[in-house]
Amino acid sequence: MLRSPTDSKRLSAPHVDLLETVRDGRRTFRLLSDDKLQNTFFDNWAYQLSRKLKYKTVSTYCYAVKTMLNYVAEVAFQNGGLTPDLLANALETYESFLVFGTSSSTQMVQNAARVLGDRKLSGSSVVTNFAGVNRFIDASEMLRRGLIELEERGAITSASLSGFSLQTTVKISAPEKVRSAIKSSSWLAGCIAGGAKRIKSAGLSPISKPSELAFTDEFGGDELAFPIDKCVELIKKAPSLRDKVLWSLIAATGCRVSEALTMLVCDVVPNAKDYGSSKVFIVDPVTRHNVLINYMSEEDISQLSHKGRAHTETYMIEPFASMFWIALAEYKQAEREKEKKRLAPVIHKFLFRNMKNGDPMPLSYQTVYERFTKVALEVTGETYGFHSLRHMYGYYLVNHCVNPNQNSSRRYGLDLHQVQKYMGHSQVSTTKRYARQDAQMLHATLAAINLAKLGGGPRTVREARIAYLKDELSILENQILEAA
Repeated sequence: MLRSPTDSKRLSAPHVDLLETVRDGRRTFRLLSDDKLQNTFFDNWAYQLSRKLKYKTVSTYCYAVKTMLNYVAEVAFQNGGLTPDLLANALETYESFLVFGTSSSTQMVQNAARVLGDRKLSGSSVVTNFAGVNRFIDASEMLRRGLIELEERGAITSASLSGFSLQTTVKISAPEKVRSAIKSSSWLAGCIAGGAKRIKSAGLSPISKPSELAFTDEFGGDELAFPIDKCVELIKKAPSLRDKVLWSLIAATGCRVSEALTMLVCDVVPNAKDYGSSKVFIVDPVTRHNVLINYMSEEDISQLSHKGRAHTETYMIEPFASMFWIALAEYKQAEREKEKKRLAPVIHKFLFRNMKNGDPMPLSYQTVYERFTKVALEVTGETYGFHSLRHMYGYYLVNHCVNPNQNSSRRYGLDLHQVQKYMGHSQVSTTKRYARQDAQMLHATLAAINLAKLGGGPRTVREARIAYLKDELSILENQILEAA
């Protein structure tokens, strides 16, 4: 897109844009710019990503690269063309563009942001953006090295491609006729001229880390965990039997909503005589591609959002487990009645179905999410998503679940490694983000240590915890009496 240097109109993508497409059954992206070679390079890079990563990650990385390419192109446009030094400078200031934009202390960043708009990314978003951009930079560097090798062997003459030799670092100012393949101001030309180095974060925006402590309210909820005392009411208010089954399943097992939506009927094994021995298994779709291909297209399978799960077993907590099994029986009966009225039978084996046509729902996250958040807001007055049920589950297991291990020093709360298994994490460090220690109990423990040193009050941690719990019990009893 051509603009005059005095044009100050803010545009979202003045130089390059993305087009979503399908290639060999995989959802990917194509680059739209006036540099055909750059477009082809990006298209192949994005396609290779789609073969290895989930669609959501591919989309995030491609849009990150689009942002970076537009920034580099705008910097080149405003400075009369791209040189290796200018490219290096643009990459060095890219984080400032993402975080500060028009508020940056660097004039070059300010000027570009006035046209491209501010991004105002947080620290974690910058890290994600850099992950995609650095992958692209690595691929660009591999291309540059490959072209150098081809030129050294006499297979190509780089000047015929871009107007300069790969062996030198020069300003790109050759006549138009010798720059027919690569545009002088393009990212690819700059990479070939001098190579692009990976971007290192300067930490301009801090990365917020979730607290390892849970400061829960009187209902057992906080900014992350859904209030466990409100969860029964939430499930009862589900607008449909399908939603009731889905919500109670996530509350009882702590599974991800993406895992729930890809469950097959055979993953749920009820025992009518003893519901305590009933089982729910969560299976990674990657391990049964040969089954899913019977009900889904290759394109849809590639879009499934699954982080991988180290264990298929689940540990179901009450009362949500009982609510799940009861709702499941009602849901299956209702689906059988619907089946009698359908012109064509449902052939897929997914547990959750579209309520109107019976289609599978592995990619229908937005539909079920909106129904959940609406009821959650009605019940709690706060905004919660499905992941809050997973946080609730982890918090309960670590702090309040009865410990079946008689040899453990803890009567309540499972070992973190057990929680790791039930939440399906490959590393215990991930579990810590979801299963956080109760801040009030930690406060009681620290108080015991201080009091023991001062010589007054409880002298041991155990005594302090008992005193704390007695005090809490007294407060709760008074609250119950006042509410009666």
